[in-house]
Amino acid sequence: MADEGKQTVKRVCVTGASGYIGSWLVKNLLQKGYTVNATVRDPGDERKCRPLLNLAGAQDGLKLFQADLLEEGSFDSAVEGCEGVFHVAGPMGGASPEDFIMSTVNGILNVLKACTRAKSVRRVIFTSSVCATCPLNDKGELNHSYIDETCWSSLNFLKTQVHGATWYMTAKTLAEQEAINYGAKYNLEVITVQLAFVIGPWFTNKNDLTSFQVISALTGGDDIYYGALKYMQSVLGSIPIVHIDDACDAHIFLMEHPNAQGRHVCSVDSRTLKSLKDVLAKQLKISLKFHEEDSVKKYVPFSSKKLLDMGFSYKHSLEQAFEEGIECVKKNKILN
Repeated sequence: MADEGKQTVKRVCVTGASGYIGSWLVKNLLQKGYTVNATVRDPGDERKCRPLLNLAGAQDGLKLFQADLLEEGSFDSAVEGCEGVFHVAGPMGGASPEDFIMSTVNGILNVLKACTRAKSVRRVIFTSSVCATCPLNDKGELNHSYIDETCWSSLNFLKTQVHGATWYMTAKTLAEQEAINYGAKYNLEVITVQLAFVIGPWFTNKNDLTSFQVISALTGGDDIYYGALKYMQSVLGSIPIVHIDDACDAHIFLMEHPNAQGRHVCSVDSRTLKSLKDVLAKQLKISLKFHEEDSVKKYVPFSSKKLLDMGFSYKHSLEQAFEEGIECVKKNKILN
């Protein structure tokens, strides 16, 4: 299951398994021979759970558990006996910013407490976000020439912002800080992944995915999505992208690597909105307009050097991620 020099983990838990990233992570884990305890909100929801149960290896290697991020003790049975835990789940949308932030932070703490009680868990991989790596300081000034694991989003800066995306950035930043502090306090290996915008195909019955959102935004399909991308470019300096397959393999790589620790940026490439529009225009064979007011003041690239130096390699380019995402969007008749 694991290559020589890597730690072998036999049973793992994946939270949020019916989501885009969670479902792909379960698929890749089963392919690698893992036994997976997967948490979902409702194991009886056939529409969400059937794609997981139909995966190759699921009959013998997958077990579904009901769990709720806001219920302490809810993850105990799913985590029991697992050596590793991938915390991918996030709270449902629609809540107020304050409730979302609280739910995100309490959710990771509830999972970590379950890991402590289980005693079998040696390592937790927490899916964070590049939203926790904003390179602007408290005053909104750029103090990094590139974004890596040393960059933390300034909570003081975020408090001055009025865009709706800032509460997501705040939630991810606070949750990651809480996770790292908890690991240090209770001697639990907590490793975080600052995940880029994830693009590529999907096999679940959900279409509320990053691929659809990003492609729709760039082609002019939704002003809300484009506004979010435009804002993220303004505060991050670029839009980082990673293929869903690589994103999940990076999680597994970090679970297996004997010397993994701390934070890890996971981005195959980072581009400006204009560059991303050019990629889509070429692949879709259409003309896409770009407005100068949407330009980034200062391009700031993302660096995955830490992950690459550890031996990880990306299999899919940014262009491939968009190409496969577009094909899946078309296949599901979301984009004409």
